[in-house]
Amino acid sequence: MSNTPYEEEYTAEVNLFNSITRRFESLQENDIVTAYNLMKDSLQAYNRWSKIRCDVRKDLTRGQGAELKDRLEEMVKYLKEVHVVSRMVWKSAREDFINHKEDL
Repeated sequence: MSNTPYEEEYTAEVNLFNSITRRFESLQENDIVTAYNLMKDSLQAYNRWSKIRCDVRKDLTRGQGAELKDRLEEMVKYLKEVHVVSRMVWKSAREDFINHKEDL
């Protein structure tokens, strides 16, 4: 994928993907702020990686780069799952906070 128009973006997106992975691994069920930020970041990264995946599919012909295409597909699916799970954690933690704030 060298000398492509998205080469710089690709490097930045790898760093963002790794950051999302680390934060998701340490996400606690009551961490509203982390869940909210993960929810936003993972959706944005999903959009960007989808574009990269589309560009790679356009650049490569049938049978070329099958491993790369598969990996990009897995990454996009992972980011979607992170978004969904983070949204559920955020919503649950937010509801718990609202329902129990008078106990504080």
